[in-house]
Amino acid sequence: MKSNKYDVVVIGAGPSGSLCARNLARSGYSVLLCEKRPVVGVPVRCGEATGPVKRLSDFMTVNHDYIETRFTGVIFNGPGGINIRYDAGKELGVMLDRKLFDQDIANQAMREGAELQTSARVTSISSTTASGIGRTLTIEKDGQTFEVEAKMVVGADGAESLSGRWVGLKTRQLPPLACTAVELRVKAEDPNPNHLTFWGGHDTIGKGYIWVFPKVKSKVVNLGSGELVPKLGARNMYDLSMEYKKKLYPDAEIEEVHGGCVPVSGNLEEYTADRFLLSGDAAHHTNPLTGGGIMAALVAAETAAKWIDKGFKAGDLSKTFLKQYEEECWNRFGKNHRREARIRDFILGLGPRDQEWFYRIFKGMVDGNFSMPSRIVGFSGLGLLAGKNFGLMKKSFFS
Repeated sequence: MKSNKYDVVVIGAGPSGSLCARNLARSGYSVLLCEKRPVVGVPVRCGEATGPVKRLSDFMTVNHDYIETRFTGVIFNGPGGINIRYDAGKELGVMLDRKLFDQDIANQAMREGAELQTSARVTSISSTTASGIGRTLTIEKDGQTFEVEAKMVVGADGAESLSGRWVGLKTRQLPPLACTAVELRVKAEDPNPNHLTFWGGHDTIGKGYIWVFPKVKSKVVNLGSGELVPKLGARNMYDLSMEYKKKLYPDAEIEEVHGGCVPVSGNLEEYTADRFLLSGDAAHHTNPLTGGGIMAALVAAETAAKWIDKGFKAGDLSKTFLKQYEEECWNRFGKNHRREARIRDFILGLGPRDQEWFYRIFKGMVDGNFSMPSRIVGFSGLGLLAGKNFGLMKKSFFS
């Protein structure tokens, strides 16, 4: 460490942590950005799909080196062999090279003056410093242990976050709102290179989905599966991902395999404390319907940096003051996440017959030829729900 005292220490150099560090350093604060792994962005544990370049450019100058694919549509293979294909005729989202993306934002933070330390694992956070105006963090790096004082701490340490627990926040992922996922990086080219492709429904995976996201520039696909865990010891997503790999790309080489948990509960009830806040996956800022979280992580990082700056200027970094950060996150994306969770729970709660009718209604709306014939009047509630949430469900795949 270059110092033992900083205005802000950010734990985790993913998109949320690095963007928050960049914005705070740009505002003139001394910022230490700690990444536990030797290389930022490695390993990649993400589907890598997010919103369009236009939305990314709200947060940064987009480097097109990390844009792998520009998506213009979605293909969904539902229960009972229902195939839904949506073509927007315009860019809906992009596939990223997450390694390059994460490294680019971390480099932006350093250019603004933040200090990045890799292989730097934060192992504890005190309640306050001896002076009472900050927190003490214990950091292990290169076989040594350091103590660093910070006036403010940002926990952006991902889905497996420990930092929140150290300050008394409830952050654990527990069934039935824990999701396990396994992704394969397969050396193959998909026949639908400009579409995200999904499989879901009672006859394929149950409470989750299988995905294929093409990375056109690298000539690989990100193939994986994720499912809500009803209890500990649930079925193995690796086996399901391998089953679809053998079915879709039987002779293709697997370059990498990664797995982990995805927080799909919606925003945590509390993710601030005195001189502390969580951001991104650590705060469960992920889409409960799809598990995607890149865009929300960037919004949260921007919002966190804004309220930390306001707190410094007001001389108030208390939990009460920082609650305003939680409130803004709720208004910017939390409300949508709650609606998406309700859609998810509704669909997953349908029996096999009702679930197939729901997807048939949804397919009719996507195809533009939906009508309510007499034989499905009994399912009008499904039609109303599908219609009400049509736009939201389309957006969900790129958030």
